[in-house]
Amino acid sequence: MSGLLILNADDWGYDDPTTAAIVDCYERGGLTSTTQMAFMRGTDAAARVAERVPGLGIGLHLNLVEAYTDPNTPADVRERQRSLIEHARLLRLRRWVYDPFVKDTINQVIADQFRQFIALYGRMPTHVDGHHHCHLAANVLLSPAMPKGTKIRNALSDAHFSNPLTNGLRLAREKLIERRFRTTDYFVSIETTWPGLAGPVPPDKLELARTQSIEVMLHPIFDRELEPLASPEWLDAVAAMPTGTYGDL
Repeated sequence: MSGLLILNADDWGYDDPTTAAIVDCYERGGLTSTTQMAFMRGTDAAARVAERVPGLGIGLHLNLVEAYTDPNTPADVRERQRSLIEHARLLRLRRWVYDPFVKDTINQVIADQFRQFIALYGRMPTHVDGHHHCHLAANVLLSPAMPKGTKIRNALSDAHFSNPLTNGLRLAREKLIERRFRTTDYFVSIETTWPGLAGPVPPDKLELARTQSIEVMLHPIFDRELEPLASPEWLDAVAAMPTGTYGDL
């Protein structure tokens, strides 16, 4: 395949309405892939729903920042993740700086979520991304719980505030991702791909998929996205592209 467009919905299994919205958009042709949240109230039910949509690519939506909501979560699993959330105020720093004081806990929480995914689906996830992009934290990218060669979501390709420090940190992160993992050439949100989510879909970002790999991030549970994702404008635009999942990358 010379190019690839991955249309990924975050938060599979967050709750039943979120899973239902993702399935609806998938069956209409508006998305190709999703990522599951572990130990949430809808996680187990989402795994059962997955049996009727075998073509939907399903990865792991790593969650280090929002409390588990499944009441059947084992106490030790819940406590490990809760201890990370208590330090969420440092999350922005940990995006860039490796913190040895939480490395063991982060490694264990990642392993917990991988184990649950494998138990539910009988395989490894197609790829890994993160709730609030926590998968890009230095402790995650360097974690031994993240198997080398794992396919992961890239950093946003859209414009960011630029200065010499953050530019240097982003370059170092790109090199780390290239060395340890596999990812797409580009990663964008639907709201920058299709400003206003109405009218004709601009071709500039989607056209990249004819020759390169690009992921578009979606959240069908949001009312502002659900209707546009089912619209003829969106469905026609993505139908013309070489769509697939991280399994095709």
